[in-house]
Amino acid sequence: MLAYETMRTVFGPWLELAFRIRSEGTYNMPHDGGALLICNHRSVLDPLALMNEVDRHIHFVAGSHGFVVPMVKTFYRMTGMVRLSLKGGDSSSLGLDEAVELLKEGEIVGIFPEGIESFMRPDRVSKISYFRTGFARIALEAGVPVIPAAVIPGAEVELPPVPGQVVKTYVKHPAADEGPLRFMLYKRVLVRIGTPIDLSGFKDGPLTKAAIDTLSGKLRRVVMKLYDGEDLERFMTGGLPFDIYTDRV
Repeated sequence: MLAYETMRTVFGPWLELAFRIRSEGTYNMPHDGGALLICNHRSVLDPLALMNEVDRHIHFVAGSHGFVVPMVKTFYRMTGMVRLSLKGGDSSSLGLDEAVELLKEGEIVGIFPEGIESFMRPDRVSKISYFRTGFARIALEAGVPVIPAAVIPGAEVELPPVPGQVVKTYVKHPAADEGPLRFMLYKRVLVRIGTPIDLSGFKDGPLTKAAIDTLSGKLRRVVMKLYDGEDLERFMTGGLPFDIYTDRV
């Protein structure tokens, strides 16, 4: 907590000035209790923007590759990030179990359901890639609401290319075999936080793969609506009711 808040205090004003970060819907963040925060992910600025605009401590779920990169691993450990293996199996289960425990203890856990797909291939992905489904299982097992969010750039700036061989040292991803990678920074960032979504309707029935896929797909479309600024009365201001179980997105 101390390292997290120190970084917010020291670097927050600089981030706001450099990237013109502003926010909408931050009143949707609960003052206490556990919740799973989900968001799109195309830039290293995404977690920093959320940290800057959300007052509560967010325990981000981060890929295990980041925990071996110099400086990055120090930042991850100091700010209480949850390590998630991208290889699956027992290592991945440990990270998911830790996220569930944090949620049950009343913490905010943040996750990027796209994984690193949009981050690694921003030129190939149209705004928001497909969502992996593990995040939905986390929320259902912990019995907490999901808070959808979108980090929306006014413009994107390509960083200098990074040789694929360098990236492969830390991240095993097909994009690293295709040549230099160009990662993104943002200009004029808007963080939009949606209304908490109750998942109790999905807990009443069998937790089948089809049900998880349906829930994941609906939540992805909610994030896309927030990104595009559509249906905000349903998904941000709460002016219109929305039931994730019965309503279409």
